[in-house]
Amino acid sequence: MSNLSRHIQTVVLFVFAIYALAPVYLVLLASMRSEADLFSGPLSVPWPINIENYRRVWQESGFSVFFLNSLKISASVTVLVVLSAPLAGFAFVKMQFKGREALFALFLAGLVVPAPSIIVALYGNLQALGMIDSHLGVILPQAALLMPFSVFLMRTVMQDVPDELIEASVMDGATFFQTFLRVVVPVVRPGLMSLILIVFLFSWQEYLLPLVVLQTESLKPLTVGAASLQGRYGVDYGGIAAAGLIAFAPLVALFLVMQRSFVRGISAGAVK
Repeated sequence: MSNLSRHIQTVVLFVFAIYALAPVYLVLLASMRSEADLFSGPLSVPWPINIENYRRVWQESGFSVFFLNSLKISASVTVLVVLSAPLAGFAFVKMQFKGREALFALFLAGLVVPAPSIIVALYGNLQALGMIDSHLGVILPQAALLMPFSVFLMRTVMQDVPDELIEASVMDGATFFQTFLRVVVPVVRPGLMSLILIVFLFSWQEYLLPLVVLQTESLKPLTVGAASLQGRYGVDYGGIAAAGLIAFAPLVALFLVMQRSFVRGISAGAVK
């Protein structure tokens, strides 16, 4: 690549970075302003920095409860998917059994089923099981809805596991689960990290299912609770901005910690 091409690429990336970060910068500034000076010099950094909006949203509006509820739901969904999808992906790639391709096609069919189309039937089933207005009524359906994509991703990642490693482990007397934990998991670790990040992200931002299932205010996650802030406080731009950044922070932190594994996991199988 020539120097001119590199310079052009740098400029293009810089423009896109500004385009992506500008809204975040504006929201950050709004979260540090009082309602009185919100529109006075909106692009300048306020001084002294005011964190009253964060304190008010976290303590007085019950946002801390919404945050913990989201953390509980997203962590539970992630654990359920990570405990099951890698095993299913391994079975679809490395094990021979009758109806394997038909069963995998059934999982793929789940990718094209939009959640809103089944929400009415799902509500009826949850009501019959007594799971309405409970976190379990959100966790189990979310895990099920994310399972098709998760199995598809894990099946792709499992193709990187050499058959020779599995055969050598079996010849050494290892059981199925010992082979999976000691041989397969270390090889597909980047893919597992990607799965954790993707599932947590989708579960964290889910809105429709918690909105339909949860009625008690103290059980609602961030997405549903944050939507109620506007009606409760009117157009409180500073409070809404602070709430958005609080909800956004865990995702940024998780991605920064796992970004290298995420990129490696997503690119797994791309050059096959």
